[in-house]
Amino acid sequence: MGRYIGAAIKRREDPILLTGRGRYVDDIKLPGMVYAGFVRSGYAHARIVSIDLSRAVKHPDFVGALMPEESAPLPTWMRYKGLRAVPRYSLARGKARYVGEPIVAIASKDRYSLNDILESVEVEMEPLEPVVDAEKALEPGAPLLYEEWGDNIIMHSSFRAGDVEEALRRADLVVRRRYTNQRYAPTPIEGRAVLSYYDRARDELTVWDSTQFPHVLQTYLAEALGYPENKIRVIAPDVGGGFGPKSSVWQEEVSTIQLSLKLGLPVKWVETRREHLLVCGHERQQVHYIEAGFSRDGKLLAIRDKVIADIGVYGAFWTETQPVMVTMAAIPGPYNFTNYEYEIYCAVTNKAPYSPHRGFGRPVAAFVMERLMDDAARELGLDPVEIRRRNLVGPEAMPYKNVHGIVYDSGDYPKALELALKQARYHEWRSIQEEERRRGRLIGIGVAMYVEYTTPSSERLAKGLGWEVGGYDSATIKVEPEGKIVVTTGTASQGQGHYTVYAQIAADVLGAKLDDVVVYEGDSKNHPYGFGAWASRSTVAVGGAIIRAGEQLLKKMKAIAAHLLEANPDDLETSESRIYVRDAPERSVSFAEIATVAWRMPTKMPPDMEPGLEYTAHYEPKAFTTCSYAVHIPVVEVDPETGQFKVLEYHIFDDSGVVVNPITLYGQIHGAVAHGVGGAVYEELVYDENGQLLTSTFMDYLIPSAVEMFNMEIEHMETPSPQPGGFKGMGEGGAIAAPAALANAVQDALSHLGVTITDTPLKPDYIRRLIQSATPKNPRR
Repeated sequence: MGRYIGAAIKRREDPILLTGRGRYVDDIKLPGMVYAGFVRSGYAHARIVSIDLSRAVKHPDFVGALMPEESAPLPTWMRYKGLRAVPRYSLARGKARYVGEPIVAIASKDRYSLNDILESVEVEMEPLEPVVDAEKALEPGAPLLYEEWGDNIIMHSSFRAGDVEEALRRADLVVRRRYTNQRYAPTPIEGRAVLSYYDRARDELTVWDSTQFPHVLQTYLAEALGYPENKIRVIAPDVGGGFGPKSSVWQEEVSTIQLSLKLGLPVKWVETRREHLLVCGHERQQVHYIEAGFSRDGKLLAIRDKVIADIGVYGAFWTETQPVMVTMAAIPGPYNFTNYEYEIYCAVTNKAPYSPHRGFGRPVAAFVMERLMDDAARELGLDPVEIRRRNLVGPEAMPYKNVHGIVYDSGDYPKALELALKQARYHEWRSIQEEERRRGRLIGIGVAMYVEYTTPSSERLAKGLGWEVGGYDSATIKVEPEGKIVVTTGTASQGQGHYTVYAQIAADVLGAKLDDVVVYEGDSKNHPYGFGAWASRSTVAVGGAIIRAGEQLLKKMKAIAAHLLEANPDDLETSESRIYVRDAPERSVSFAEIATVAWRMPTKMPPDMEPGLEYTAHYEPKAFTTCSYAVHIPVVEVDPETGQFKVLEYHIFDDSGVVVNPITLYGQIHGAVAHGVGGAVYEELVYDENGQLLTSTFMDYLIPSAVEMFNMEIEHMETPSPQPGGFKGMGEGGAIAAPAALANAVQDALSHLGVTITDTPLKPDYIRRLIQSATPKNPRR
């Protein structure tokens, strides 16, 4: 461990962002810039009959329009058996398939008159019958989104390991449930935004975008637009949160860029909150018909699952139907069993596209598995903790390949559980619970565990998901002539603390002063090619690349220092941006002196050594994946009259490998838990039978604020991964466990009534209905 890795260093970004000096897409102003907006479908399913711009073009601020026939095809990079290709374009062609789908893109001189112009566009549409329920979409005779398919199944897939039928036959207990999760949105503080500038004189396209992957966007735009990639530059300035959907490419982004190319003007589009809720980042919404067999002593023998997922009109570019596939790979969690089979039906409906959302299918997996464990424990008369103890993978099994083939690289799940129980005073709370129940207070203790595979390798992405992308990322380290260090990476930050964490890693590898290191990222032309920030991968993939580049750079610097000091390179050490002889520290040379020689005085370098101090390295995990995990234990109190509950305590015990910076780690966990609480309790995208979204503003789409949130107690242990630095990802973990943990806590509070929580969100009316319909029982543990 070096001086900086593990240190609680305040984030460098914060003074800039907190004092309003951040530079987001909407802060960028260019001469002659115009503003884009979209005429959107008011129908969930309708044929486009005609479009009339005659009134719009008369408006003094009207600049131009992009029509459906000009729209660009949106290709896919995912090839997976059973996944159907979808005809996707940057504007609706022929018919609209969800409310809010963009039909016409308009450019206006003034953003405030833009709505007037949009409202003057007349679109004649022939309404068609919509289908807004995935299970109904599978029924014979259901309205078809894509008539050429003959049904509404965008992907059908199955998996089988072991002999599930025989295991269920010999099980002492078979638990059968229908578990569901609702559809909800990521709601970053900054919505999607894009500013496109086409320089006709140079034939160059520059795009500023609130994206999670500048290089991917550059490559995708070249393919979608048929435009030379070497003339496209994508810049991600400050980005106000990503949470998944900014690792997609959307119709509005491509249409805005097309308008810029057509008009030869800078064109900006900034998403409104209503637009975000209407069309962006919809995920979760799966139905699981699950059955699981257990032995009398609580051992999990087998799981069989039939899954119906509501994909909406299609899966957005980049991830397509992958959140459902990841759900199924993540269901085994930290548990050891060998019989597992499932069948997936991904159904298209007249809703907005399915797209990435923090946790990426794993919150559904944790909810299904952790609810299942609690329900089985109740049937067997076991404590919820005890049934988990009897099924956890032990540390001696690491690296462990789960029943789905996912490799867990490292970890000690039993130890983490025991330490979490001690942290939460679990047994003390059980005693308090009994005492308080006699007084009429309903207190519940929930337990939920998960394993999150992060930083998937190229092999996992290609073979497991049919994805034509790499799992590596990149970093370049340069020591400039004055001895200061510049790190550039292939990712882009959305608030994770990259500029601090990457600097800590680089400073430790090189033995530099932290203040001597600066980090830049988010520019597809000036920074090394990478795949961006998603899958909790940045610290592992980019951190590994920084370590590799730093080691090569340091080797060269030591060779130069040894030449200047007339010493053996093996006898040299670094500290505080100096290289010195181990047994004679007075003999030393600064990074600045070495860099001056390397860049400006090559004749003083060792013979046959090339000038310069700059290295680029790429890294991806040697293992299939890198797995972090955690135990969440909330304590709640339920009001039986209203169905509301409050969180009394919330404990998290996590293992994300070697921690680079505990401040940024805990910040990530806090934010992710808040995200998970939103999905567990408050957030829901509700559609009516006509496909109209009823929750399109924050007046009716609730998110937790500081008032609704609670204090969290976080403790941590380190089981280093086998990757350079021993890092693991943890950007999404809190969002994964929170819904399951809170659902288990609420059910535990109502255990004397025998209620079963099968759905989220845990809104008061849902809990109250369960209480009212329950028959009192003796709680068993």
